[in-house]
Amino acid sequence: MLILLEKILLFLIILFLPTQLGLHFWPEFSYIYSLKIDYLSPTLYFWDILVAGLLIVWTMQKPRINKTALNLFLFFLFTQALSLVSALNIGAGFVRIEQYVITGFFGIFLASYSSGDLVKKISSPLALGVIIEAGISVLEFIKGEAVGLWILGERTFTISTPGIAKFDFYGHEFLRPYATFPHPNVLAGFMLISICILYNYRNLLLGSYEKKQECFLSSLKSLFKKSTSFQLNDFLKDHYFSFKGKQVLIELAILSAGISIFLSMSRTAILAGFIVVFYLSKKLGRTILAITATILLPVLFTRYSSILNFDNLALLRREELADSAWRIFLKSPLYGVGLNNYIPVQASDLIVGPSRFLQPVHNIFLLILAETGLIGLIGFTFLIGFILLKLFRLSMKFSKGAAGCVYFLTYVLLPWLIILFLGMFDHYFLTLPQGYRLLFLVWGLSFFMIRYFGEQHFQNNF
Repeated sequence: MLILLEKILLFLIILFLPTQLGLHFWPEFSYIYSLKIDYLSPTLYFWDILVAGLLIVWTMQKPRINKTALNLFLFFLFTQALSLVSALNIGAGFVRIEQYVITGFFGIFLASYSSGDLVKKISSPLALGVIIEAGISVLEFIKGEAVGLWILGERTFTISTPGIAKFDFYGHEFLRPYATFPHPNVLAGFMLISICILYNYRNLLLGSYEKKQECFLSSLKSLFKKSTSFQLNDFLKDHYFSFKGKQVLIELAILSAGISIFLSMSRTAILAGFIVVFYLSKKLGRTILAITATILLPVLFTRYSSILNFDNLALLRREELADSAWRIFLKSPLYGVGLNNYIPVQASDLIVGPSRFLQPVHNIFLLILAETGLIGLIGFTFLIGFILLKLFRLSMKFSKGAAGCVYFLTYVLLPWLIILFLGMFDHYFLTLPQGYRLLFLVWGLSFFMIRYFGEQHFQNNF
């Protein structure tokens, strides 16, 4: 019963990972200039309730916990909490701590998962979630306003809403879709990382099917003199149709994710997406990619050429935020000004503009330095650096020559490269719910690959 409940909760957690349905609370510390600041608001998300339920069910089964993952996370959490000793807004810091605890222990659950079919179990709900979010984003783009799915956390807006994200195409304005995310850039980041995970599972699926097909054909030859209709029906039912159904779902999700990334008009995600597709594709795929890029060139040109405008408001704001972050770091280089305290401290600086510019610096490393100082940066470096080093050593141990390096880059390192690249230009992996959910999803999956594939099946399966 507990195992079945665990499977159901895991399915729902991955399916609802991109949603942001939650109940916000507004204590005094979540206001700045009498304005409600979402980043500072304690929020009970539906997703958090699902994770709490999963962790309760999991602990009732008395599992073996991955102690390395647990210790790394606790050390990271300690370095973040240490910054709150002299923080201006301690309440805001505990808001972030609470969210890290929920998502971090979900990552530990993934890292400690005892069965070898974890990737299989998360891929189907992830694919469904991607398709649903892509559908919402397409509808928003066509309508120029929200679809009305508040039950999933979609916000209410139109293209004329002040501060809404949009892009200009030769004098015509179009809405950049949000789906159920707080910003189109977060939507694009989710889709891009999902493509990597789903592409990984697609190749695992293909390899598994080919092995089963080979075994079936071998047994078919040995049983040729007997009636084989039963075995043939079993093979078609258990493997072929199941394989085809999953393959269609995964490939549809990957295609849907690509459409959403383009509609989001996220410059960094589109650039990273083209590089990822070029890397993962073979000759035919790269030809199709080149043709697609040529067709989309007029739209992409207008989007990217706007960067060259010396008075580009978005770039000016980012420069101001980066300068502010560096000044804040220099004030307290060791411990920082406090976790989730960048906005309260930033508010004392003169940064003009409406409240939407009261937001974190668009660089996760500058943000860590400003909020938690060098101590916090060390904690974050240990959190992800250990796993990257371990994965690299593991891949070198079991791989042979260039082929092994290609495997490592494709299935292991690519999601982390995307996180680090996007993190150079945005902050959501550390500040927004879907962001740190993605971060700890990849973190937990990486630990799982080290423990399970490294110890038992890495060399045989890949």
